[in-house]
Amino acid sequence: MQQILDGITTGGVSRVNAFSDYMPDRHDALWTTGGCGTSSATMILEIAGNAHVNSFGIYDASNVNNRAELFSGRAGAGTRVSFSFDRDLTLTVADYARKTFTDHRFDSNVFGFYFDNGANIFYSDTARNADGFDHMVAYASQGGAVSLPGSPAYTPWLPNEYVLGFEDTYGGGDGDYNDMVLMVESVAPVPEPGTMLLLGCGFLGLAVYGKRRKNA
Repeated sequence: MQQILDGITTGGVSRVNAFSDYMPDRHDALWTTGGCGTSSATMILEIAGNAHVNSFGIYDASNVNNRAELFSGRAGAGTRVSFSFDRDLTLTVADYARKTFTDHRFDSNVFGFYFDNGANIFYSDTARNADGFDHMVAYASQGGAVSLPGSPAYTPWLPNEYVLGFEDTYGGGDGDYNDMVLMVESVAPVPEPGTMLLLGCGFLGLAVYGKRRKNA
């Protein structure tokens, strides 16, 4: 994970320490959108052995079975999608390259992230995971700049942008959290579910940096 963080930051040395700067588990379980509009999602790299069946997306905080897929095993490097909530909480995922648009209905714009490896679905809310293991770590900006593959230049790593890393093995596996790595933008964590005023619309952008099998 540290190699990934270093690889996307100015000078090749990230201000984020992969071993100590991840958010506490109770702070990265659920999220909400950060404003009105639309952002983009870009697939950067897939290396994991089960990349062809992996799926990533968001789920309704009140119903884990209500999920919206953002990336599937068919997605390759450079795949780009957009993701937005309307004021009536209709969630639209748009893949302009494929000219596909899918709508979902959520109860609110408080959501969690999920990772499906074809055999198990793991959630950002650890309490939802059948093995009781925390399968996602989140890193907040510590300043500096990032350049994701496919981006023309370095841009500031903003406070509403987070790097997420997933462990894809039931029970924790090697615990490297780099089987899938993404950057999400224009989102905010909800530390205590139900205590934040829910917003009517907003947007989420994601950039998948990779699915790897390396030690942190």
